[in-house]
Amino acid sequence: MKNRIQNITYTGVFIALILGVGFGLAFIPNIELITAIIFISGVLMGLKKGIIIGMISEFLFSALNPMGSGLLFPPMLISQVIAMSIVGLAGGLFAYNFFSNMNILSRIIIGITGFFLTLIYDIFVSIAFPISAGFTVKETIAAVIAGIGFSTIHLITNTVIFVVLIPIVIIKIRKAIPFFQN
Repeated sequence: MKNRIQNITYTGVFIALILGVGFGLAFIPNIELITAIIFISGVLMGLKKGIIIGMISEFLFSALNPMGSGLLFPPMLISQVIAMSIVGLAGGLFAYNFFSNMNILSRIIIGITGFFLTLIYDIFVSIAFPISAGFTVKETIAAVIAGIGFSTIHLITNTVIFVVLIPIVIIKIRKAIPFFQN
């Protein structure tokens, strides 16, 4: 029973943290920590909970976003939720022991993972928004091309976050909170 309560509690804590950080950085274009925190939740809580945390937190963030609710563009909202569930899944696929011995190769693997997870998200959203807004195929292609600069910033910052911050955060959390120790 105690373990179940802790699972529910930490799931809620991760969702609250994602929303708080997401809204705190909402007005800074393509600089975000949502992807990283969802990935961390998957690593620490496991595959299933990583997916659930990714889905719930992204749904709430998108639906309540001060820049515009994702509820107005259902295909975009669905693509965001799917993309972030993939991020939680990817976190859950990383073995618990992967972060116990950090070296250059491990950090490169984490960076590449962050790059591709961000790329998946950007592709999903870059295509879903124009489609949900009723753009033609030509207009959708033009919108995707116009967004390449923003996507580049997003890809670079998330790759750096994955390489630099994620290993440190996971190691520190595991040391500080017995629940997350192997």
